[in-house]
Amino acid sequence: MKRVGGDDLDRDDVMPLAKKTMKPLTPIWEDPVAALANARYEFGQHGGVNMSIEASATFTIMEPETMRRLFSSELGLDRDFFIYSRHFNPTVLNLGRQMAALEGTEAAYCTASGMSAISSVLMQLCSSGDHVVASQTLYGGTHALFTHFFPRACNIMTSFVDLRDHDTVKAAIVEGRTKAVSNPTLTVADVPELCRIAHDKGLTVVVDNTFAPMVLSPARLGDEGRVILIFLGKIK
Repeated sequence: MKRVGGDDLDRDDVMPLAKKTMKPLTPIWEDPVAALANARYEFGQHGGVNMSIEASATFTIMEPETMRRLFSSELGLDRDFFIYSRHFNPTVLNLGRQMAALEGTEAAYCTASGMSAISSVLMQLCSSGDHVVASQTLYGGTHALFTHFFPRACNIMTSFVDLRDHDTVKAAIVEGRTKAVSNPTLTVADVPELCRIAHDKGLTVVVDNTFAPMVLSPARLGDEGRVILIFLGKIK
């Protein structure tokens, strides 16, 4: 539904028809298939069975006051107000909701590439002087990030270990400095035990779950809010 003549902030009909008829997200995390079936479903803009693909980079704001409220976070995605597709657009927002339902997490954020997802997570978690314990068999781009960019630009150091050797993992943790444990390969690691080791030290676990969605759900294996998942993939 288009906004005509203004942003109509107090009118109920600024919400697309599909939003009025959709049930809210009801996560059933024990069963990823059921969770997806129960997730909020987006219909097309004019009632189509499939969701419309949003191709716009920017979005129309009719009133200056609306822009002020958007940038002050008074308005946002819950009212279907978007600014720039690099932040969010309806298509990417819906993909994030489906991914969150699939993995049983509070939310999911979609980025333009796998490395942007990995670097965004790690740069949010880590500060200058921090330390990372990572798998010795990493995705090449992640390994380069840890060995070249982080030490030079961020003063963040990494210890690479065999995540199957839990004693080595424990020994590599620097008290008060280590931030994350990462396992992004086909090497089979004991994720629940790694979560226990990390959480006992107050650490956040980062898991690249590209190869095992629906088969392995690491977010359910650790303390709530202490496991972050990353997926590398292309949406066509």
